[in-house]
Amino acid sequence: MQATPRVATPATFDVFSADQFPAKVKFVGGNSVGPQVTMELLNVLLRPANPVAFIGDAWGELHLTGEVLADETGSFGTLTHPDSTLVSPVTTAYYLGKGIVSVQTAADVTYRDVGNVPTFEFVPAVTTLPHYSSRHGVRIKDLEIIHEKAATLNIIMDEFTYDNLKLVLMGIDTGGMAARQTEEVRG
Repeated sequence: MQATPRVATPATFDVFSADQFPAKVKFVGGNSVGPQVTMELLNVLLRPANPVAFIGDAWGELHLTGEVLADETGSFGTLTHPDSTLVSPVTTAYYLGKGIVSVQTAADVTYRDVGNVPTFEFVPAVTTLPHYSSRHGVRIKDLEIIHEKAATLNIIMDEFTYDNLKLVLMGIDTGGMAARQTEEVRG
């Protein structure tokens, strides 16, 4: 079967017009060392994280960060491991991360592969609340509980596609050619 030739189609979006960019984010491991895990985060508020360098002497990068929000049950998402029977110590569980990152915004029908992603980090943040007993000459810590849980994502994308730039620059299509049909042939 012969591939349909790709035709460049210009499109325009308004920069920083979107107030919010809620999305679903999915990571599917493609590594050759270690378990190939899948992480799916269903409620991520994406936003730009660094300057977008349109002139420079290094390869361009698009930095996104995202607040991972919990759902009504308190879940921040899911992680699927291919073998829950592995028990440490086991060298086959050493991990050298590679994989595919996909994003689904409200405008997307399905997940969209964002291309090469050299950095995909899930950053947990836990705040604790300590309790101290004053029953002795010196206060002593007798309890500490987890008081708050939060998480963020750090994503660095290499590919300056229309949709990736729209994510990083919080863009909204202007209409006309920008209200383009989804590419028939991706990648």
